[in-house]
Amino acid sequence: MVNFLCKFFLFFAFLSLTFAQSRSNLDIIDSLINSIVDEISNQIKSEKIRVESNLQDKVIENRVLNSFLRKFTVFFYDSAADVDIVRLDAFKSKINYIPESRGFFKSSVVKRNVEVILYCSAIDDGKLLFSRDFKRVYSDYVKAGEIKNFEDKAFNFTQGEFAGGSLTLSKIIEGIVIISSIGIAVYLLFAVRK
Repeated sequence: MVNFLCKFFLFFAFLSLTFAQSRSNLDIIDSLINSIVDEISNQIKSEKIRVESNLQDKVIENRVLNSFLRKFTVFFYDSAADVDIVRLDAFKSKINYIPESRGFFKSSVVKRNVEVILYCSAIDDGKLLFSRDFKRVYSDYVKAGEIKNFEDKAFNFTQGEFAGGSLTLSKIIEGIVIISSIGIAVYLLFAVRK
């Protein structure tokens, strides 16, 4: 009975991994922001911070502030002396898709690169702790047909662009090369026989 349950569990674990869905671009950006805030929190010794934000996109600003709220007690308009100041100056996300060729008959797999850069600075008792950009990159492989499911049309920062040349032109050229190679091989086979 135990052996049967173990096989049953492994079968469903295999199925769940086989049909697992990829994460959306918004989820990836959110996890990269959390990773950046984790690094920032290691450099700040105080448990209380005041956040001054110059970010233009309020959705990103809310995501960053939410990450800071998990680590610190956050003040927005506090002038206490024991509070470190964290300035959020700029945010940039870049998403690109690079067509990958696998095997003789090329599949429609695309490499997705998500890059997030957050420029911020921290001040402790009038001294600058740091002022730099924090960069995180995430890469995975997705199917070309699923790209529209990863992007959210309401948020421009989740939309990516294709890098590289035209996919259809390369497929046409590849088809012509394969057909002409087979034709030449057949011709030579019958020409050598005579």
